[in-house]
Amino acid sequence: MPSVQGATSVLIAEATRAGHDGVGVVESRHHGHVVVVGPDGPHALGDPDRSTLVRSAAKLFQATACLELLDREHIALRDDEIAIGSSSHEGEADHLAAVVRLLARAGLGPDDLTTPAVRPYSDPSVAPSRIAHNCSGKHALFALAGAVLGSRGADLLDPDDAFQRHVIAGVADVLGPADAVVIDGCGAPAVASPLGALARGMAQVAAGGRFARVRDAALAHPRLIGGTGRLETALLSQGVVAKPGAEGVFAAGWLDRASRPWGLAVKAEDGAARAADAMVIGLLSAAGVVEDGVWTTPAITGGGRPVGTTRASVAVLALAADVRDGCAR
Repeated sequence: MPSVQGATSVLIAEATRAGHDGVGVVESRHHGHVVVVGPDGPHALGDPDRSTLVRSAAKLFQATACLELLDREHIALRDDEIAIGSSSHEGEADHLAAVVRLLARAGLGPDDLTTPAVRPYSDPSVAPSRIAHNCSGKHALFALAGAVLGSRGADLLDPDDAFQRHVIAGVADVLGPADAVVIDGCGAPAVASPLGALARGMAQVAAGGRFARVRDAALAHPRLIGGTGRLETALLSQGVVAKPGAEGVFAAGWLDRASRPWGLAVKAEDGAARAADAMVIGLLSAAGVVEDGVWTTPAITGGGRPVGTTRASVAVLALAADVRDGCAR
């Protein structure tokens, strides 16, 4: 399936709901854009050049830029520290403990974080705190790496500060010059880039090179990257480097049986994470990249029981067949 430049969005996932007779109907349809890059070039559904705020899908690139700063001072991090610094975590106990350890490397504590105070995803009954924010690991890594350039506190999030100029330039090395730089949910700069650039970037992460440390750390600590029930954690356990972003963005990279790198990026136009997740697991399962059943989309319920699901579209499954053929060559 060739890349179609300038194409409109296409159906990538649909949600179903059944009646008492067990017969299901499609209740909602999600449209978006998908790009897969491999040895034979790009394949796309929709517009591969769609300018996309990649949000947290950029964290592996941001973490690499931070590690390269720390290299100047010969500061080496453990894999668990790199993983939590690349994460969008659930706020579970092991996540918070890892953030505390990384902060301690900078001589800081949870109150020094530059994230807004929120309740953890894993337990909304807990009082809001800065460390519960899903980006607290990234901000802890920012604090440690930013100190190399003398950046501290609010300066760490200023796109005009030397530290963020370094991080944004590091992301641009992978994705190209940003189409725009905006404020992310955590307060840090977030870039907009062509969706195809994100897919190519994830193929680079899968290949290793300058990204070997973040790749290996993520694969070694899949729970720290996401958490209980998260798709990216399930994919990492299967050897696929995966990172979602807010508003229906998801990116992944893997090596095929010939050790050739592949990358995938999706953007759901309506911002629905369920659409991006269903599309990704549907494509990777159908393409044979991961085992069937490694992760199941959350059930759509009625009366407290499962009555439907969110599933990848027919077009996505056709693209998966092309990917399967390409990976087998």
